[in-house]
Amino acid sequence: MVSALLIDALNDPTKVVQELYEGFTGNVDQFPAFVASHFSEVFLKSDDTLRQVLPLDVNHPPGSYTHRSLVRFHGMVQDTSSSPEMYLASLSGSKCGGWGISQNMPASEWPSNFDYCDLKEATALWAVTVPGQTTWRTEELTTQPNSSNSPCHGPPRPHKFPVPNAPHVGVQVKIYDNEAAQSLKTTDIVTFIGILTSESLDSEVESSPTVPALHVLCHRVQSTSDHSPTEELASVRDNLIKWIANEALGGDDVAAEWLLLELSAKVYNRATPLLPPSITLSRFPVPASSSSSSASPTLHHVLSDLLPQYLNIPLSLDILNRESFSPESKDEDLHSGYLQVPHETTLLLTENNVREGKLVEKGIMNIRAVQEVMDAQTLEYSFPFSKFSFQTDIVTIILCEGRKSAFFQTGIVVPLETKPSLGTELYKTKEQVNSPDTTTLTAFRSFLAAAKRCFATVQITEETSQHIREDFVRQRQEDKSVTAEDLIHLMKVARLLAASMLEQEVTIDIWERSKRLDASRRTRSP
Repeated sequence: MVSALLIDALNDPTKVVQELYEGFTGNVDQFPAFVASHFSEVFLKSDDTLRQVLPLDVNHPPGSYTHRSLVRFHGMVQDTSSSPEMYLASLSGSKCGGWGISQNMPASEWPSNFDYCDLKEATALWAVTVPGQTTWRTEELTTQPNSSNSPCHGPPRPHKFPVPNAPHVGVQVKIYDNEAAQSLKTTDIVTFIGILTSESLDSEVESSPTVPALHVLCHRVQSTSDHSPTEELASVRDNLIKWIANEALGGDDVAAEWLLLELSAKVYNRATPLLPPSITLSRFPVPASSSSSSASPTLHHVLSDLLPQYLNIPLSLDILNRESFSPESKDEDLHSGYLQVPHETTLLLTENNVREGKLVEKGIMNIRAVQEVMDAQTLEYSFPFSKFSFQTDIVTIILCEGRKSAFFQTGIVVPLETKPSLGTELYKTKEQVNSPDTTTLTAFRSFLAAAKRCFATVQITEETSQHIREDFVRQRQEDKSVTAEDLIHLMKVARLLAASMLEQEVTIDIWERSKRLDASRRTRSP
């Protein structure tokens, strides 16, 4: 049964805000939090009520809505550096002035005099469509059909989206519950519910452009909550490895298992540190035909089907020398870069378009930025007089034709060994990929999400720790070239292997198995 509160909020949210204001008896400074609490109760209690609100996205752009429509925007916080916006909280007749009401009033209707105590601040930030959000994830979040009559949308301020020339929505977000807004950080994924208007980006600048503005009623930061019991997913692992191997890696089961380990990784501990290792799949052939040199590898389509957050960057000297990989503030405006993506995004960097040529300074800085993300999981933001490093949580996969990447050093290198019958399948179109049925594909996605959750909780028992210490001493006695770095690497592999098996701890069996897996990689010809 649909509640009356939901119907009222959907039909006329502005009227609901006014009614809440008229009945509010507390401190006026607490009213924005009261509004956020009310609309959170109405919309954020379940996914069903949330989906009652029309989406704001590339298929339902701002121009397809009337003024002050209620919309939900699932986006990434791109820039939090904007100055707070002043608004008149109380109008004559005990009317509310927030949520764009006073900002959109004609000058003739403004009160001739007002109490300066009624001037309040709203937090302003810029949010964009989630970069790298895959099609199936978008469809999962949006139940509304695409609007065939939507006007062509040219997003304002396109330099604030990480992927150049990609379709997206950018919107100025105004949050009146300032205390709740303080916790929002760049690259956070947030679902905003609010009233959509079109306003000047900066009311104090006469030539300021008009942009979509979302006056937020309530919001929710995306969490990585459990979806499926791990016991039901344990049997999925072998089938997933086989599918990835046969569809995207020329039948190479070993490379597919290493890829699965990589997809199970996330930032576990920054102090130790225990970070996602980067991986290079070397000896990865380029497309057979020179005319298809820009073709995407089949692995791109497979990862797009499996992951909610995934981005493919086809590297070339032109892209490295011309595009930005790190955010940079120019004229007090934060321009985005390829690497400004949400936590738990997977990046696929392909080098088959790299030709001989010269790297300019910008290209060198871009390579350094990628390497810094792989090594330390931090990304440097450049400002006019300073630079700040922000934390990332990005899994990086590199495909290269040679024995190692032309630009990057990765923690793991796996030379690809394809089967003769499947070696020509490395570059297929999306339509040529043999995708599993919906039930199996959903199980694959749930398995990978569960593996990431497991990685954050994997423990090493005292019994296994003792076995590892004795094993390491024995290896050092047999081979003097074995170092402490080798031990650290194997312990990372063991944790990843346990997570990819949805196990909560590294057992002696998993330790021995991780050694065999690493040995199988090392014995391959580089």
